[in-house]
Amino acid sequence: MKKLYVLTGYSDFIGQTRKPWVSIDTGAFIQELQKLGYEVLKHSFHDVINGKVDIRDSLVFYSFSHRDNLRHYIRDCLMYLQTQGNTIIPSFELFCCHENKGWQELLKRKLGIHSLDYHYFSSKRELAGYDLKFPLVFKTLTGSNSTGVALVHTKADVLRELARHEPKVGLGQKLDFWRRRNLRKHKQFPGYPNYDLAMDAALYQDYISPEIPFVLQEFIPGLTYDYRVIVLGNQYYISKRHTKAGDFRASGAKLFDFAIPNPEPVLDMAKSLFETFNAPFLSIDLGEDASGKIFLFEYQALHFGINAIVRGNGYYRLEQGIWTFHEERPAFEQSLARGLSLYLNR
Repeated sequence: MKKLYVLTGYSDFIGQTRKPWVSIDTGAFIQELQKLGYEVLKHSFHDVINGKVDIRDSLVFYSFSHRDNLRHYIRDCLMYLQTQGNTIIPSFELFCCHENKGWQELLKRKLGIHSLDYHYFSSKRELAGYDLKFPLVFKTLTGSNSTGVALVHTKADVLRELARHEPKVGLGQKLDFWRRRNLRKHKQFPGYPNYDLAMDAALYQDYISPEIPFVLQEFIPGLTYDYRVIVLGNQYYISKRHTKAGDFRASGAKLFDFAIPNPEPVLDMAKSLFETFNAPFLSIDLGEDASGKIFLFEYQALHFGINAIVRGNGYYRLEQGIWTFHEERPAFEQSLARGLSLYLNR
């Protein structure tokens, strides 16, 4: 039997189903893998990090998480596992795409996927060095259902969006700044003869000013819908997501179609991207302009919304060069296991 380690979050969590905090049936997922011929060894991330289990030169499938503390913990665990000769699935590059739209753009560039132009900034202070062509789509690095996404027409619009999302300076920080600026007039620091109160206060104020990274993505005018395609191995689930009146954002609008006329161009694009990203699963958001050109907006390799799966009537599969629709809805855990097995067998 092939040995496969499965790493889970709290209480055997592997995301997601209905919401980011709702796990799949991890037991059913593992049972399906066992039926497919795998010896599955399930552990928590802390088992690896604290030395309860020593995993070397093995295949490791792992859960993602939206929890900030656990996501950073998972990152450290995966980095360590790679140093021990393990193959982590999905890849570490795809893990870094989770809740990071900036790295998504960089990975697209690395893989030669040119879809939409973008700028990725660490803060608003970098805007001055760029001649931007508006309108653009402003995106915070994290967020789903179009949270943190807005259409901007000027740099002033960008600054307004940043003001909405940047953390505020706390009262304690404001008092500390006042103290440094007003109560240190005779302060000296041994070994630093060039210390200047006004300069130090200004530097400190800049240091504590909250800033966030963000992405500005090329805007495609006239879009009234986009496509969500979820690929599980050789099963392609597709939904069409419509925008609300007066809004360019389809994600989060909750206006779905699952019977898609002429889905072949979208499916062809999804297949090409799926093979390029080299993953067992992929969720892809695609746009289509008036000329029929298809663009990649965002993607995730795991822990994505599954409306296209649970609310649709089935999936497409490429069979002898023809996209064939299968009107069936196997259990999500079964399709995940089979998709993972297909990937490992390749």
